Amino acid sequence: MIGHEQEVGRTLAAQNQVLLAYVRRRLATAGDAEDVAQEAITRVLARARETLITDPLSYAMRAARNILIDRGRRVANVQIDDLEEAELPIDTGATPLEALDMSERLKLCQRALESMPPLRREVFVRRRAGEQSYETIARDLRLSVEAVQKHYSRAARTLRQTAEGRHVD
Repeated sequence: MIGHEQEVGRTLAAQNQVLLAYVRRRLATAGDAEDVAQEAITRVLARARETLITDPLSYAMRAARNILIDRGRRVANVQIDDLEEAELPIDTGATPLEALDMSERLKLCQRALESMPPLRREVFVRRRAGEQSYETIARDLRLSVEAVQKHYSRAARTLRQTAEGRHVD
């Protein structure tokens, strides 16, 4: 497998610019793109030690997408009730510009949440902050479980895109 890992590494090195462009299109700040791409490559190489990877670039793009989703979830995990008074989490590694960027993203997410249709916002808040099941929300709001799931997924997608800098109203 060591030879396979080296082959995957060479393939990814040759296509690094493609991976970087893929990540940059999905980020609000281009400075993080290299970090995300590097982490994705590291994940692919670690996986190549264990299994055969036939398309390293696609695998790396998927890994990068997952990394970005995880970052978006961390941003979206702020309690909904506390968004107005939320303090920027202290990140000793963040530069003042990065801290400002995070603060602006939080404000954008708050505005995106406030501008959602009331039913969608209520479903999202009940599910995310209230930790209610889809079934409970559906029963309380007299909706189908599928409708509740659709409202929740659309709200989550809007907030994730907003946090990633890809959704502007």
